[in-house]
Amino acid sequence: MNNSQEDSPLEAQAMVDAKQAACSLRLPLYWFADQKLRAKYRIPHYLMGGLVRFRMAELSTWAASSRVAGGSTTETRQQEGLDRDGL
Repeated sequence: MNNSQEDSPLEAQAMVDAKQAACSLRLPLYWFADQKLRAKYRIPHYLMGGLVRFRMAELSTWAASSRVAGGSTTETRQQEGLDRDGL
């Protein structure tokens, strides 16, 4: 008999969609929704049929180790057009 407690932590984690991922990390939705930006920023994701899903533990690790999602993103924000006031 298969005991669900024996499953690895990743298998037991619920997966979230792009909107939930963006809200949790307070990052733009289009980073998670757009295939090219997911590749550019190396965002960990899974393709399930036609759906894109994310694991929050992997996203948290990615955000902590990523310059883009971290905090020193002034240059990146200007390139993306997010820093509109020029400061």
